[in-house]
Amino acid sequence: MDRRLAAAGAGTVRVVAARLVSAVGLAAVATAGGLLALAVRTGISDSPRVVTVTALMALIYLGIGATVGALVRSELNGSLVIVFVWMYDVFFGPAMGTDAAVTRVFPLHFPTLVVTDVASAHAGPLGDVGLSAMWAAAAVWLATAALVRTTRPAPAPVPAPAPAPAAAAAAAVSVPAGRSRHGGHRTVAALRYGFRDYRRNLVLWVLLVGLPVAFITLSIAVTPDDPAPVELVEDGERRLEILSMADLHGAIMVPITVGFLAGLAGLFVALGSAEGDRRLVLAGYRPVEVLAARVGIIVFAALLTTGVSLAVTAVSFGPEVWVTFAAANGLVALTYAMIGVLVGPRVGLLGGLYLMLALPFIDVGIAQNAMFSAAPPAWATYLPAHGAVRVLLDGAFTPSFDEPGGLALALVWLIGLTLLAAAQFHRLARPAGA
Repeated sequence: MDRRLAAAGAGTVRVVAARLVSAVGLAAVATAGGLLALAVRTGISDSPRVVTVTALMALIYLGIGATVGALVRSELNGSLVIVFVWMYDVFFGPAMGTDAAVTRVFPLHFPTLVVTDVASAHAGPLGDVGLSAMWAAAAVWLATAALVRTTRPAPAPVPAPAPAPAAAAAAAVSVPAGRSRHGGHRTVAALRYGFRDYRRNLVLWVLLVGLPVAFITLSIAVTPDDPAPVELVEDGERRLEILSMADLHGAIMVPITVGFLAGLAGLFVALGSAEGDRRLVLAGYRPVEVLAARVGIIVFAALLTTGVSLAVTAVSFGPEVWVTFAAANGLVALTYAMIGVLVGPRVGLLGGLYLMLALPFIDVGIAQNAMFSAAPPAWATYLPAHGAVRVLLDGAFTPSFDEPGGLALALVWLIGLTLLAAAQFHRLARPAGA
């Protein structure tokens, strides 16, 4: 659209300037919201410094987002790129207690140190604020260059020759789907063709397999081996244990990763299959057969990313009881997969993507994260992953099973969400007017 506006007489410079000004306005709103939350929660001791650097943070990610949006055609893929840059930036930044040399090149490294009032001692003559400003200026400049390049009107395309009648007829040929009298065979067929369809979604499968390898490996590598207090139950007694922060980070990164990725899988399946599911029902499939096929794909994706995450974790961290640890992560993955199914049809693909980033991050990454607090806050007990994470920590750091209440809570969440997801699938698969 911007290219058409520029070609219609608005001009490239004016169109790009308008986009950047509107984006800066949104960044200002986000900055104000973040500062308000900070002031209410903890207060701001050095207001001018914190306000300035928070605004620079917003400009940095405005630039990154605009650059990615200009260069990546798919809205979904562009959003995923931004999400992953932000995830690495936050989870491996100084706010999480890491100070490895490799993290110093992350966009928010120096701004985070300024906001938390920690001197880096490696900022050079520019200082932490100066390097933060340099990051913001570079990001905005790069965004401007990318927007100018992609907004400049393109030369008129040369019309392609019309296809030959024979080629057009060949392109229109479709292979009819076979039918079976047996419901079980129909479910297997729907499952097989569903896998074939989602196998083409290269982004999803690269995420499910590739992200855990990079994310968990780096998190363990950059976390210092400092002591961290954690509340655990052993032999029925709740007590405080001092553990290695590296081990704790390695354990907690698995449910964060699998929760996010399994949620994405549920989101993709729920949104990508609705129209096809209605056609299957019109063709004679029962809704329960369609449901079984879709749930099979979701469960496979959730267990796949859980298995990969556990395999990566095993290289650097060994839980006390593997079965308990693995089962707890599987519960987190399946729970968030069902949340993804429920969220997708209500908020759409991009809205669902950001929700499925925010929910596991708030739930597992903050509320249940023993790196921040030895015991979770009271409000964390009402979140979906609370019971599963209690089981996970029990399996990771104690030799006996002492969290039956956590297991029961996790199963209640999973069963309840699965029933809601099944009801939604049934409703979405019902043909219009039925």
